[in-house]
Amino acid sequence: MAFIVHNTHTVSDELLEELKLVSVSTASHSLVEMGYRNQYMQGVMPLSFPEDQQSAVGRAVTLRFIPLREDLVKQQYTELTESPHRTALESIKQNDVLVIDTGSHMETGVIGDIFTRRLRYLGGQAIVVDGCIRDLQRVKQVNFPVLAKGVHGGAIPRSLMSVGFNEPIRCGGVSVIPGDIILVDRDGAVAIPPQCVEEIVKSARAHDELEERWIKMKLDEGASLHTHYPPNAEARIEFEQWKKENGYA
Repeated sequence: MAFIVHNTHTVSDELLEELKLVSVSTASHSLVEMGYRNQYMQGVMPLSFPEDQQSAVGRAVTLRFIPLREDLVKQQYTELTESPHRTALESIKQNDVLVIDTGSHMETGVIGDIFTRRLRYLGGQAIVVDGCIRDLQRVKQVNFPVLAKGVHGGAIPRSLMSVGFNEPIRCGGVSVIPGDIILVDRDGAVAIPPQCVEEIVKSARAHDELEERWIKMKLDEGASLHTHYPPNAEARIEFEQWKKENGYA
């Protein structure tokens, strides 16, 4: 039985732009309500993020590493151009996010400032690593979103070898399929099945009206959590009236 290794659902660049306005927390909550309970990547946090950037969004390009084995790595690295990690990097297109599975390996840095700089030039939106990066201070100077579990000074040949490009992987305990939509911000990263993006954007608009605008306003005015978070029946009527008065209906 063949397993689907790439998503076939297409998400437009315009919809990706709308998704940038959704927080990782909101998207993760929406996915839980839609039945997807394990899409937030655990332990993968922003180590570099531009100060003037709220979030980053893109289509997953995946890369997989395994522990180094000397006989196999000699075969693979006869030519640098044949290594999966360089192939993955050079495959990046506009609005892609590179997602790297190291098996949560914490003894080698798989991305540094040179690879980060190349990915940014090619139009990539972020790098997400289930493991370590290196050259953190130089990576920060590239001014590009990079999320990982930690930092290690050693480079790839120390203990890892790349073996898989654009295949299903695991990152932060989450299954990532090539073409999944990756949303990152300062709260971390979430992998979104492409068919869920439109519903999440719609849900986020409603969430923004209710919670970000109205509930916070009411709490600042002294409203109780018991009546307004979430709103009870009486508060819901009040909210619907507020929407009409403010052009949200």
